[in-house]
Amino acid sequence: MRRILVVDDEESFRKSMAAQLKLKGFHVIEAGDGLEGVEMAMQHNPEVILSDVQMDNMNGFMMVEELQQDPKTASIPVILMTSAALAAGAWDSGVAVEYLEKPFTIAKLLEVINKIAKK
Repeated sequence: MRRILVVDDEESFRKSMAAQLKLKGFHVIEAGDGLEGVEMAMQHNPEVILSDVQMDNMNGFMMVEELQQDPKTASIPVILMTSAALAAGAWDSGVAVEYLEKPFTIAKLLEVINKIAKK
């Protein structure tokens, strides 16, 4: 079963994403902020990480930078969800980071997951 980590500090949005992804056959791990996201990525080695950008404690960009520091998590593709995708696109990353502009459909999310997921 494909594992995906959903990181978002807005619980209702995170739960909704998790429920929809579970219906599509994913094993979903959840985290409430970037710090917890890094911990969950280390523990569960997800195939893809879906993360909000704007969060307390550690935002999405900081989380990606933290994940890149560890060989175990450095190659996990990340999808950053933001309502400012165009501005966020100016941020350059050496790893597989995709931007998904909120709001988006589950079909669009699955398209992006399939595009960047490890085969």
